[in-house]
Amino acid sequence: GPQLPKQPPDASRAQSQQPAPPAVTPPAVGYPGVQKSAVLRIAPDDTVETLWSSTEENVYALLPQPEGLLFSTDDHGRIYRLEGNRQVTLLAQTGEEETTGLLAAGRGVLATTSNLGKLYRLEEGPAATGAYEAPVRDTGTVSRWGKLSWKGQVPPGAVIEFYTRSGNSLRPDQTWSEWHGPVRNSEGEPVRSPNARYIQWRAELRSAQGRSPVLESVSLAYLPQNSAPVIKSITVAGAPAPGARGGMTAPAGSSTGAPGVADYSITVTDTGSATTSTNPGTPTTALSRGLAQAQVTSISWQAEDPDGDKLVAKVSFRGEGENEWKLLKENLSENYLTIDSDALADGVYQVKVTVSDSPSNPPAMARETELISASFLIDNTPPEVRSTAVERQGEQAVVKFDARDTASMLRRAEYSLDAGPWVPIYSDDGIIDSKLETFTITLERLKQGEHLVTLRVADSAGNAGLGKAIVR
Repeated sequence: GPQLPKQPPDASRAQSQQPAPPAVTPPAVGYPGVQKSAVLRIAPDDTVETLWSSTEENVYALLPQPEGLLFSTDDHGRIYRLEGNRQVTLLAQTGEEETTGLLAAGRGVLATTSNLGKLYRLEEGPAATGAYEAPVRDTGTVSRWGKLSWKGQVPPGAVIEFYTRSGNSLRPDQTWSEWHGPVRNSEGEPVRSPNARYIQWRAELRSAQGRSPVLESVSLAYLPQNSAPVIKSITVAGAPAPGARGGMTAPAGSSTGAPGVADYSITVTDTGSATTSTNPGTPTTALSRGLAQAQVTSISWQAEDPDGDKLVAKVSFRGEGENEWKLLKENLSENYLTIDSDALADGVYQVKVTVSDSPSNPPAMARETELISASFLIDNTPPEVRSTAVERQGEQAVVKFDARDTASMLRRAEYSLDAGPWVPIYSDDGIIDSKLETFTITLERLKQGEHLVTLRVADSAGNAGLGKAIVR
């Protein structure tokens, strides 16, 4: 699993000896290429060398010493020692807002601070004990802890031991666990803190015979809890198949060529519920098709995994009044599937998409999520259109039709006289909006002889039915 970043060297030299943060040189926010502060060495020939820099801390004071250069900052009033090989050690942390001054005083060092204003003395010899509390580590989600291991120098009789605590809030509070430990084996020991999102470790150092242990780096392994994938939406769209049936669909919303009928798509979006999601309140919608064209149904979905795991999907369908889901296809690495609509009988259906992160996780840890689409109507049968009456009075004729569809609502009608142009017509009740409609066509100034009247009616799915009447 991922590991916590290694900590820099540390020596228990004073009351709060702690590992020094590494020297960093990234640019300060808003000022590319510029650090917040730096320690520079200027040679006699005016060449400049950067010994240490930071985008987070300001340097307040410098004090050269035979063992190295001491400098202080405003991060918890820290005092560092910079040795010739650019090794930085956090010598002490006063706990005040900033350490503003350093002054050699006999065999020790005097340090002044502000907020609060205090005067500290650092003795020359190492302290008997020292401790360092690392920053809280955010693992991003609830994690299981592995082993804590470390590197350092431990003189005979000296000791370095570690304690850990964990919790689910950014700042340690009463909800966090107690400190667990100690961990002494540098090769690694299991962390006994409870599983949680955040963890913190603390190192305690004890000197022996005037020699201090030095902590160089710490590593704590963890395995984040596997998060379930998320399906954001499912879209079911119908369109004419280009060429042979079962081919790829045209983009949803493109023209079908039917008079006044366009392709239609429905989408259901996950609302964030932890349980199986569906959209029972969405009205059943017919997927439109072109006149006399093969029909395909395209099923697509948007899914993602919080952990970035690879996903596979399974798609099933169920008809209205049915209890069991029927598998369409599984082990899909794509986020779409196209089926021949003619393979489904006319009726109302739903599809269920199940997404799993099994390709990136052991079987026992794999997670899956499912989402059910809104209901949609498969309608492959055109309306039935028939002539019910023909009345002729001189040069005027009245022709009556009725149209019926068993699956979806009727939507559009038009008639043609003697194979002439199509003329739109409304139903007798003024709007075409049901499965059964009647139509009356009044023809004026007809010439003597026989005439052909054709009525074409389209349903919600774009299927068109034809009926004819002969006027003599």
